[in-house]
Amino acid sequence: MLEYCSRVIHIAGAVALIGGLFRAQSALVTALAVAGMFASGLYNLMLRMGAGVPKEYHMLFGLKFLLVLHIAAVSILAAKASTSEEKRTRMLKGVMISGFVVVALSAALRTL
Repeated sequence: MLEYCSRVIHIAGAVALIGGLFRAQSALVTALAVAGMFASGLYNLMLRMGAGVPKEYHMLFGLKFLLVLHIAAVSILAAKASTSEEKRTRMLKGVMISGFVVVALSAALRTL
């Protein structure tokens, strides 16, 4: 049951983060989603550490983690009031692409 709840929190965090970035209105909601995703993602990784997963799993997880860090950092920078609208739009487009890649990597990790 804890495994299922962790997965739900993780997916809900990802949805909230991506949805929040589309709207880019509330830095607090984005920060909470990022914190929830990091915590549940680390928990999910710890569940698989002793499961004998292939090394490709860890490689893809590392790429996914780096992209999530990119998303978190850029979303914080885009939320600054001093960021111009043109620059914010460009930043958020890049983050959306990274978000879609994260979702694709997540699907690949489920198959390993």
